[in-house]
Amino acid sequence: MTPSEPFASMYGDPSDMQPPTSISDPMENSPYRQGNRRLNFTQYADPQKIKYMISNYYALVKEIDEWVGEILDLIDRLDLTTNKMLIFTSDHGEMLGKSVRVPLLIRFPGRIKPGTVVADKPVSHIDLFVTIFDYLDLGKYVSDGESLRKFIDGSGKDEETFAVSEWRPDHVGVPNLMIRSKRWKFMCPCLANSTVMNALYDLENDPITN
Repeated sequence: MTPSEPFASMYGDPSDMQPPTSISDPMENSPYRQGNRRLNFTQYADPQKIKYMISNYYALVKEIDEWVGEILDLIDRLDLTTNKMLIFTSDHGEMLGKSVRVPLLIRFPGRIKPGTVVADKPVSHIDLFVTIFDYLDLGKYVSDGESLRKFIDGSGKDEETFAVSEWRPDHVGVPNLMIRSKRWKFMCPCLANSTVMNALYDLENDPITN
């Protein structure tokens, strides 16, 4: 993936980028060391290559941000904003240390206050359909997801949340499930014949695993 101009030049000096601390971690005390690509693909442990990847990644994010803004401005100019709930999100990060953290923006004029930020609640895409039902007053929808409305309006600010991520459920050599709360991250297999063990990380005291 290559960003177009003028965005490519905005972050054109890779030396200004800061690679994740985790790329130099030998993972000698991790039960998942053999599942890490750096043992076989050394480019993912090369700080200079990682800096180049990060500069391209930032440029792509900036380009997407610009075009999302253009789309929102066009919707406003066409007077299509009223009673419209707009959601922007993504599937995953580009393996820069935060691959399971993705953008989630919701705009609903008259229902969601502009500038509202909910940054300390792990949530999931599975919550979006239930959230849409809630805001459209369509009643409760039976789902494993949970409406995000209470976190957006602040009524659920004291509730704990968690998100679940699944990866390669057919592979016995890697953890297949991650369950993450604000403080804890639990990694485990989902196969009876798996060769990996469970691992629990304290993100307050070990933030690099974030």
